[in-house]
Formats: sequence, structure tokens, C-alpha cells
Amino acid sequence: MSEVLALQKQRDDAKLLIEHAEIAVRLSNNPDFKKLILNEFCVNECARYAQSSADPALNESQRADCLAIAQAAGHLRRFLSIKIQMGNQADRQMADLDQAILEAQSEDHQ
Repeated sequence: MSEVLALQKQRDDAKLLIEHAEIAVRLSNNPDFKKLILNEFCVNECARYAQSSADPALNESQRADCLAIAQAAGHLRRFLSIKIQMGNQADRQMADLDQAILEAQSEDHQ
């Protein structure tokens, strides 16, 4: 694959990362998402599951399941945060990628 094509693929990948970051930000700012997912699930439900994970009336497997579900909130928040961070990084690199593509194209035409 030529350098131009490789850089263009890298730019396309960066655009996808930026798009995913924008989606994550929109979701995080959406009132319904905040209410149902971030508040109800990530706070209330996961706290309830965390408490259940220590309930001696449940067997070991049930307690482990409760703990795994309680941890889901952390995984979801981390996933959203990483998507935003990756998109921000890609956005900062976009001008450099565009410049590198122009330079590689000019070298191909010489």
C-alpha cells in the first residue's frame, strides 16, 4: 500500500474515532440517557447489586453475578471516557495527517 493510501486510511480511522467521541458526548448530554442509564442504572441499580454481592443469603455464584453486574457501571463510564479521549486525540492529529497526505501526494507526483 502506498504511503498516501496508508495515510488516507489513518485519516479515515481518525474520522471514525472523532465520530464515536461525538456520539459519546451527545449520549452523555442526553437527558434520557442521563436519567435512565447514568443515574438509574449506574448509580441506583449498581449500588443495589454491590450490596447484594455481600448478602450471605445468596450462594457464591449469585454473589459473583451481583458483583459483576455492579461493576458494569464502571466499565460503561470507562468505555465512554475512552471513546471521548480517543476522539479528542484523533482530532488533534487531523491537521498533521492532512499535511502528511499533501506532502506524500506531492512526492508521488515528482
